[in-house]
Amino acid sequence: MKKLCFALALASLCACKDPEPFDVARVKGSELLAKSDFAGAATEYEKSLQLKPDQDAKVWDRAAFANMKAGNYDRAAELLEKSLERRPELAAKSDTLRNIAGMYLQQAKDSANAEKYFQKAAALDPKDEQALSWLAEISSQRGGARQQTAEPQPEHLKVALERYDAVIALNPAKADAYVNKRIVLVKYIEFLKKQKVSILADAESQKADKEAFADIQQQATDTQTRIDELMGQLETTTKKLGEVNKAAKAAK
Repeated sequence: MKKLCFALALASLCACKDPEPFDVARVKGSELLAKSDFAGAATEYEKSLQLKPDQDAKVWDRAAFANMKAGNYDRAAELLEKSLERRPELAAKSDTLRNIAGMYLQQAKDSANAEKYFQKAAALDPKDEQALSWLAEISSQRGGARQQTAEPQPEHLKVALERYDAVIALNPAKADAYVNKRIVLVKYIEFLKKQKVSILADAESQKADKEAFADIQQQATDTQTRIDELMGQLETTTKKLGEVNKAAKAAK
């Protein structure tokens, strides 16, 4: 009986032990987060992590979320990237990197940083179809393919085509990448056709200068060669899209 009483007394003393400072800061962070005091919550969560960095990844997530809601996107990204050490599985690491990219893309409207983190996700897992698809989409938007009235940017359209090809290589039975590639191809071809018209107009004004005229004629020929190449890609992509849609319909 005396041993039991001693054990109970010891348990009582342990129960009354003061909480650890990192726990106090973490709990306070949660309380402030519930009150939508995002800046205050971010401060407390980070204080907790400084005192004890080897906490569960969820605590790092909350610290990042509070920073994001406070508008501190770069700090949120930094915290989430540091949390990768607490995420042993590849899928969890990839999700985290894509989440950082999504934060930049949707909340911060920052496609440059979004692209950087999608690239990190793709480097971590070259078969990350989601990351590759978003990389292609970013290039497509920059190239003007997503808006009919947007000025074409051929250097970005070229990258978009390369990225959509990478997505198709990963999942050739999925229609989305073919559809998106066709949109880019149409925009690119329209740009080159207008460019050729402009080149030929310049040629008319340079007829007196045989060397300049020959150079411009060569530019027109090179442009037509590129148009023909892209037209071939468009035909092939359209045919493949039809096959994929037909197979999907038959599988239902």
